Amino acid sequence: MYFKPLLIASAIFFLVTVQGCVTNAAPAPKVSIPVNWNSGFTLPELLASTIEFTTIEDLKQLIAAPWYADITMIHTKAGDCVFNTCQNYFDRAIQTTRTAKENEMGPYLEFKVMCEAANLFLSAKNATSSYLPERVLSNDLPNLLPKSVALQTSLEESKRNANNVALRHWADITPLTKYEPLSATKSIYYHEGGYQELEIIGRGDTNNDGIEDVIVVVHDYLDGGNYMNIRLLVLSVDTKDNWQIIKTL
Repeated sequence: MYFKPLLIASAIFFLVTVQGCVTNAAPAPKVSIPVNWNSGFTLPELLASTIEFTTIEDLKQLIAAPWYADITMIHTKAGDCVFNTCQNYFDRAIQTTRTAKENEMGPYLEFKVMCEAANLFLSAKNATSSYLPERVLSNDLPNLLPKSVALQTSLEESKRNANNVALRHWADITPLTKYEPLSATKSIYYHEGGYQELEIIGRGDTNNDGIEDVIVVVHDYLDGGNYMNIRLLVLSVDTKDNWQIIKTL
């Protein structure tokens, strides 16, 4: 007569006990993927004197430290002036800023991208997740990255390609003819008439979404040596293998 109610009461007690155990379970530890850089980050080598750095905070010293050369610039916020630190660049450079001497444009671009990289490392956060493949700079990357990564030598060409909806990826503009991996962090991508050298210089969450981004320096070259450009890209990929450019500097 009392057997059935007793079973029901016992079952209710069991469920409450189990649910209580689940509720009181310790939360899983939160993953933290630290901001990091590698030997491709060459700003310390571009300075007038050696500065040792081991932490993110140490990067502030690199931004204030003198470069190995003074470069006279035109079209800056201060008119014609000399840049010799990253701080000069951040304070005075605008989109039209150029070197007074054409042959100093290459060295200036090296300074520029490394200054921007240092600033990215300073502002980046530790990531809580990452969907980057084991080998980022693979031979299939031109088929995955947006078309703006492709070597384009003029503003007109860039605008024309941007408006062409049939072109979606890097390889649609400059189809790959040869792939040369140099290391785990550096690869060369050849196409008809030129090539691009990509190097990973660091990683971190640069846009505060919790996902690890990769910071890449791109050297663009045309065959014959009559053109060279340097760019800094921040790339990210999601769970569905969709790549995007977070920043171009």
